[in-house]
Amino acid sequence: MVNPPSTPSAPPPWLPAGAPRRPRRWPTVAWLVAITLVAVVAIVGWLRPLQDHKTSASSTPTYTDQQVATAKSNVCAAFEKVQHAVDLAKTHAGSTDYTTQLATAALTHVALDAGSRYLLTKLAAEPATPPDLAAAVRNEANAEQEALIGYLNGLTASDPAMQPALNADDEATATIRRLCK
Repeated sequence: MVNPPSTPSAPPPWLPAGAPRRPRRWPTVAWLVAITLVAVVAIVGWLRPLQDHKTSASSTPTYTDQQVATAKSNVCAAFEKVQHAVDLAKTHAGSTDYTTQLATAALTHVALDAGSRYLLTKLAAEPATPPDLAAAVRNEANAEQEALIGYLNGLTASDPAMQPALNADDEATATIRRLCK
């Protein structure tokens, strides 16, 4: 007798019931730990005294004589560069040639704009600059910017509205020259 081919037995339609599984507790523990950490950080941040970030006279930085001398030298050299550029831009100011007049005006505008920004940048890079020199350089840069705005608005150097800016520039220049000796 020939045995019919055996067919694999089908799995039972359901898994055998085993012991009931206990719910996992690690997610609950993880949440409790996370919430506790957040609460601790919040309470510490809330109760921690605030630091006073205001600068006081006692926290003013001090500089060595060498640092002050170097800063003064660098700022004075920057001032001389700017003065030379402005003077060079104005070399053809009295020309009757229209193209030369336009070129002179454009170069003067560039020299005043770039010069004022250059002075302020150099001053910021030299915190040991003596305060009186720093104030004069800021005044010079501000006067140059005021003059530039006046020129861009169509004013000329002889216009009465330009006199405050030009007088401020002259005063600042004289002060810087005196301090840079």
